[in-house]
Amino acid sequence: MKAGRKPDVWQKKLLGLMLDAYERTGTYRRETERNQYIRVPVEKIFPDYDSDNVSLAEVRAFEQSMRDLEKISPVRIRYRDKRLRNEFLDFFVPASEMEPEIYRLAERKPKREIHAGQIAVYEKYKGRAQILDDFIDGQTALLREDKNAWFEPSVAEDVMRTLDFILHNSENILYREISIVLFGDTKYIEKHSILSKTVRILKQYGRFDFGEADFESPKEHAAAILAEYAVYENPTYVNFNGNGEVFFRNGTILKLKAGVPVAVRSDRLSDIMEIRVYADTVLTIENLTSYNRVQTGAFQLYLAGYHNHARQEFLRQIYRQNPEISRWLHFGDLDPDGFDILENLRNKTGIDFHSYGMNPDYLKKYQKYTKKLNRNDRTKAENLLRAGKYTETLSYMLEHDEKLEQEIISWKEKTVRKL
Repeated sequence: MKAGRKPDVWQKKLLGLMLDAYERTGTYRRETERNQYIRVPVEKIFPDYDSDNVSLAEVRAFEQSMRDLEKISPVRIRYRDKRLRNEFLDFFVPASEMEPEIYRLAERKPKREIHAGQIAVYEKYKGRAQILDDFIDGQTALLREDKNAWFEPSVAEDVMRTLDFILHNSENILYREISIVLFGDTKYIEKHSILSKTVRILKQYGRFDFGEADFESPKEHAAAILAEYAVYENPTYVNFNGNGEVFFRNGTILKLKAGVPVAVRSDRLSDIMEIRVYADTVLTIENLTSYNRVQTGAFQLYLAGYHNHARQEFLRQIYRQNPEISRWLHFGDLDPDGFDILENLRNKTGIDFHSYGMNPDYLKKYQKYTKKLNRNDRTKAENLLRAGKYTETLSYMLEHDEKLEQEIISWKEKTVRKL
């Protein structure tokens, strides 16, 4: 190979494999001074080298290419028979001689230089939000240790831009709306998995009152995380049922009647000027089946498990505008997760909710429908008990290894009990 000429395909492959192996060594990381060798077997470069069907001319061309490389680089050929020197075994370079010549020939920079250059991509987004800062600190720490970051720089920039937007979002917004606002393409963040990568960061560095074990699928868990920031795949609705009136800013008045369920799209909630509730009790219900079944005379609202931003704000508005409401109740699954949802509801709304239909009597009455607790159930129950929460029911659950879904109660009892 003539000086100044670019390496051919075989040479480039060999040099690349050698550099990949070298960057995994202690010599590259400057952790050792012992004499290490980088070796690449001939089969890695030319898989058909020993094949009976390979073209002899191709073998000769390959061998000439390797001998040319040996002449102008630290790469050395090891032969199967040292005396004959006619069949290749492998190629080697002392690790101490890899830099800078092999990098120059391969037209490649050491990873440490590439990683150092990537740090600037992250630091542009520093100081915008705590979760973003925590992510950036973690990625720059990896890069300074000469390890790969989670994402390629261009992808990382898209992800941080999306994360920054979500963390500062204050109104209901859909996935595709974020995508077109940030990237001019409604499908960009899903097509390039930007949203799923953003959720990965939120899972790692965010703090939520729920975990993946609380949902039937990772997709539902991701949706719940994004809902904490009022970000949704499709428009969501707040479902409620009871006597009252809703006054919209445009003059529309929605009259409510118990037994006639109503759903208002989440992005219309901000248009509500006033909610009047003609009942002394508000009852939130965890699951849709039970919401559709139970009739209590209370003003009822479907919570959909861990409540999202829209339902939280709706409940706060009712609380502010209806001080005469004397009871705030929650009906959920008779399991540790159901009580965790109740505690989450109390903490996020600031309203003093109490449990409804969630006591040991129903565990006893419908014992044949109960299921055993799993590890996540026990962990949640024990954490709540340590905090002094719902001690009677949770202690019974742990002692008898039982939990019960609320749907059997709402079906059998209809009204569960008088409010």
